[in-house]
Amino acid sequence: MDNQYTEVLVGCYGEGGSACIHWLKIHAESGEIERLGERNGIVNPSFLAKHPVKNRVYAVSEVEDGEVVCYELDDENHRLKEEGRLPTHGGPCYAEVSDCGNYLFVSNYSRAGVVVYALDEKGDLQKEVEYIDFTSANNQDSHIHTVRQIPKTSFVIMTDIGESRLYIYQWDEKQMRLFPSQSITIPEKAGPRHIAFHPDMPVLYVANEYQSSVLVYQYVDRAASIQCIQEIETVNNLKNYGAEIQYFDGKVITSNRGSDSLTLFHVRENGRLEKEISIPVSGEWPRHFCSNQLINNQLFVCNQNSNNITVLHQKNDTYSITNDTFIIQKPVCIIGV
Repeated sequence: MDNQYTEVLVGCYGEGGSACIHWLKIHAESGEIERLGERNGIVNPSFLAKHPVKNRVYAVSEVEDGEVVCYELDDENHRLKEEGRLPTHGGPCYAEVSDCGNYLFVSNYSRAGVVVYALDEKGDLQKEVEYIDFTSANNQDSHIHTVRQIPKTSFVIMTDIGESRLYIYQWDEKQMRLFPSQSITIPEKAGPRHIAFHPDMPVLYVANEYQSSVLVYQYVDRAASIQCIQEIETVNNLKNYGAEIQYFDGKVITSNRGSDSLTLFHVRENGRLEKEISIPVSGEWPRHFCSNQLINNQLFVCNQNSNNITVLHQKNDTYSITNDTFIIQKPVCIIGV
């Protein structure tokens, strides 16, 4: 890939007959966006996950009887070639490849659950090997929004946005099983949604959808024990809903749907957060974003309700909106290729 450009994939809400995954090229200096390719044949690909070392990307189809679809990335022709799909037991909304690269974790928002799939040597979906069902007659409120492996550990953390809980399971690769370890209650109706990890410290950050806040957790003994060390507000807006959270170069950034902004936090030496600024994104309902820090410090933001992607450029340790925008229907996830 030319270092003057960043290539990204964007997942959008839409029907299977329309193109709902788009391959875009964004100029590192100007922010100009060009469409290179697109893919139909999947309904509501609301989250995308790229294999860290293989040319595969996984998309969840967020419908009642959802699926996860594996694609081969054809970099030369900018095409996504489907290599297989499997059911998820519910309505999926998140996916992540395991640290070892041999498994894919998927969470279901509706009919709450977590599914683990084995991947073959090419990274293609092989088979389902584990399924944790969080639904029962006594539990109709669970919605598992995120499942992520805690870095450098065998533990997996899940957010239950409906029950306002975090679940930690231990992943046993030999048995291909998830074993419950902890259930953590967080402030009532906070709505934990997405998680980011500090790259160098045993600290993680939870974005709450309903209370517009971030919870900071510190873990010890390779995540066998975890405690909350901070709760901090993102925006002071009663009609706001938190969405994405990511760690970039000493900052934690959240997207805020309703206030239509990104909030930047400075990460202190102990992992705690200090709020810096909230920046308007020139769009409505910013759901997801990504960065191209390896080439040029830009952020690309998916604005679901205004049907556009906007570009922010870093300067003087903060970000400012540029005039660059790209019209695209209901973008909800963006990842680097």
